[in-house]
Amino acid sequence: MNYISANFQLHYLSTYRLLVKTDFLQDTLIVLDEHNQVQVYNSYPSNQPDAEAMKLLGLPFQQVAVNLPLQSLVFIPTEVFEADDIPEYQEFLVDENPERTYYKALPILGATACYQYDLLLYNRWKNIFANAQFIADFEVVLSQVQALIPIHGEVMGIHANDTQVDLYVFINGQFQFYNTFEIATVDDLNYFMLNACRSFNLTPKIQKLIVSGITEDSEYMPYFSQFAEKIEWLQPKTKWSSTDSAVTELMKQFNVLVDAKLCE
Repeated sequence: MNYISANFQLHYLSTYRLLVKTDFLQDTLIVLDEHNQVQVYNSYPSNQPDAEAMKLLGLPFQQVAVNLPLQSLVFIPTEVFEADDIPEYQEFLVDENPERTYYKALPILGATACYQYDLLLYNRWKNIFANAQFIADFEVVLSQVQALIPIHGEVMGIHANDTQVDLYVFINGQFQFYNTFEIATVDDLNYFMLNACRSFNLTPKIQKLIVSGITEDSEYMPYFSQFAEKIEWLQPKTKWSSTDSAVTELMKQFNVLVDAKLCE
């Protein structure tokens, strides 16, 4: 979809914020004004940007956030995390170069994430926007989800992308698990969800499933309804708006992107 608001003006470019959702199959460019109104929405195949996308990518946006997939992610209890042990942590990551490893403390979970962005995509977008803020899904998802986690009970969360899905588990309010899996079909997703249930002794039909990264007409939704007693949608904390109903519906899957600024 290619949408440009009638109010989009280049002389306001310094006040606009460009949000980029990039994946292995599809890229999405979203421009928000200072009031978080959607001025531009452009989605296109990653290897075939259209003319409008090329124009946007050539503009000198001062505020750019890029949401990238990861190639590696591990969590370490913060109480035992030591900077001197970083070489040991590298053994659990795909790329052994420590210069490409990032660390993020998550105090509310008592964990520190060690992660690496997909190298090809990172280099591609770093070349386009050298000063962009890069955002990983887990940073925002684990922040947004806190309000939906009960003190008692089992919760599984799913954040979906083009060819990957992030699964996470909370039991009795405690963070247990977060990992990214490659998927191509619903059967792939079914396998990883069931495996997570077995690993953490979750009930056959879990109490709550938290969903994000997709829209309500996704092919996954009928399966989710059979898998959980209750489904909740992860909601962005940032309030945005659009005068176009189609854009409003599409924006529901970009909770991570819209809230990227909260993780600076």
